[in-house]
Formats: sequence, C-alpha cells, structure tokens
Amino acid sequence: MLKSPVYKVSSIVKNSVGLLLFLVCSIAIYNKVLANEDWNNLQQVLASQLGAIHIWEWLVLFFLMFANLLAESIKWKLVVATNNPIGILAALKSVFVGQAFAFFTPNRIGEYAGRTLFLSSGNKLMGLAQMAWTSYAQLLITICIGSVALFINISHYPWMHSISMIGVQLLSPLFALFALVFYLYQSTWKGWLRFFNVIQISNPIKFKLLGWSLLRYFIFIGQYFWVAYLFQMQVPFTTIFLSLSILFLLLSILPTISITELVVRGQLLIMILAPFYTNKITIVALSSIIWSVNFLIPSIIGTILLLGYRIKK
Repeated sequence: MLKSPVYKVSSIVKNSVGLLLFLVCSIAIYNKVLANEDWNNLQQVLASQLGAIHIWEWLVLFFLMFANLLAESIKWKLVVATNNPIGILAALKSVFVGQAFAFFTPNRIGEYAGRTLFLSSGNKLMGLAQMAWTSYAQLLITICIGSVALFINISHYPWMHSISMIGVQLLSPLFALFALVFYLYQSTWKGWLRFFNVIQISNPIKFKLLGWSLLRYFIFIGQYFWVAYLFQMQVPFTTIFLSLSILFLLLSILPTISITELVVRGQLLIMILAPFYTNKITIVALSSIIWSVNFLIPSIIGTILLLGYRIKK
C-alpha cells in the first residue's frame, strides 16, 4: 500500500526536526560567542593563561565537568522515575540538550524545554513541572550556603553597606529557612491548586535531590579551586569558598542569559575577590574558563546530540 503524501510530509518533518534544532542552536552559539565582542576581547586575556596548563590538568577539569553533569542527570532521573523512567545515559543526554537550549534563553529557562524533548509525548508537561524540583533543590543549597557566607563576609564589601544590602544580609538566612520548610512541606491541595498534588514528590526523593545538589555545589567549588591552583592564586581556602558562595548567590538572583553571564560572572568575581586578590586578568581568565567548561562546551555537545532527535508520536 502506497503511503499518502501527508504521511510522507509528516515523516520528513519528524525526522528533520533534530537537524532544524541543531541549526538553530548552532547559529545562536555562533552569534553569542564567536561573533560576540565581549568574547573576542576575553580571548586575548585567556591566551596569556592557557598555554601554561598541561593536558592532564585539563583532563581533571573536564572530569569535574562530567561529574557535575552526571550528578544533575541523576537528579533528573530521580524526579521523572515515577511517570517516565529513563536510563542514566538518556538522562545525561537530556541534560546536555537542555544546556544547548539554556544557552540563549533568559535565566536558562530554555533548559526546561530541552530536557523534556526526550520524554514520551504524554509525559512532557509532567516532566516540565517536575524539573522545577531539581532546580528548587539546587537553588535552596545556593541560598542556604550563600546567605551564611554573605552574613560572614559582608564587612569586606563597602559597596554592600547600604540599608538594602544589610536587609538582604539579615533576611536571607530567614528566607533560606522558609524556603527549606516550604520545600519539605507535604499537603493535599484543593481547588485550582490541586495540580500541585500531581507533581508532588516524596520527601525521601527531595532529600536525595538536596544531597546531589550539595554534591554539585562542591563540584562547582572544586572547579574554581582547581583553576585557581593552576593559576597560582595565593588566596586562602576559606576566602575563596566564602567568595564563591556569595558569587553563586548573586548569580542565582540576577537575570542573565549564558553569554551575558560570562561578563557578569567575571565582573562580580572581581568585585567579590577585590579585598583579597587584585590581579583582574587572572580573575577574568578563571571565570571565563569555568564558564566555557560548564556552559559553552556542554551546549555544543547538546547541539550535536540534537541531530538524532525526531518528533515522537
């Protein structure tokens, strides 16, 4: 029996969507990076630092990148297990593709759409809602540790000594406590809020998400420590830890897209480390390498993985 023209067109569209998404993401990455003036200026800064890094030292950094994404993949696998069980490789692939979508969307919101591409059709909306738990757990860790670090270190930052920043310093620990209680709160919602009953997950899974989020947090810290060590930055361990915790806290509340995050991250780190370290070139190089390893390279890998994607029935 001959296939109808409509079926043929539908089949072509389904099998071509991966190529179309690949092209869209590729063009976006080119426009945001290779054709971006800020990135081109940073290349000159990076060139003076990268030559001294050995291959095995790069391998350690890429291992940390993979460990970071693997931890996030396990979180993703945990939250969708009840409705859409997936293997760890499928989860890892989803995370890479999510990175590609997040690269050019405000506050990385495109990551949600990218993650759900590989879920079955009937579970995409549910997966979209459940992914909020993975983000919430990571944000909770960032707020809790960052607010404590800000409380301890704020005296070193005169530019934060305003009424509003003092308010943030005092209220952020309370907000972190409230966010934790709300995260663990279990209830049966009624009326138009009953949708939350469907996407609710058990507290044991929530604790697992917090554990993996904490691990990811320390992997992020470890990446910065490793590059700081390679650049021979003479800054005490506790100082870097507190400074990075404040950096992560500020980045979590600032509206950015990935490419502007590169610039914002560098400038914030300069301001936060200023009382302890004054070599701006090294700080910018440190921030740029971490951004490239954690966001640019995974986005490129995710874009390539899109070539194998097709619309599912």
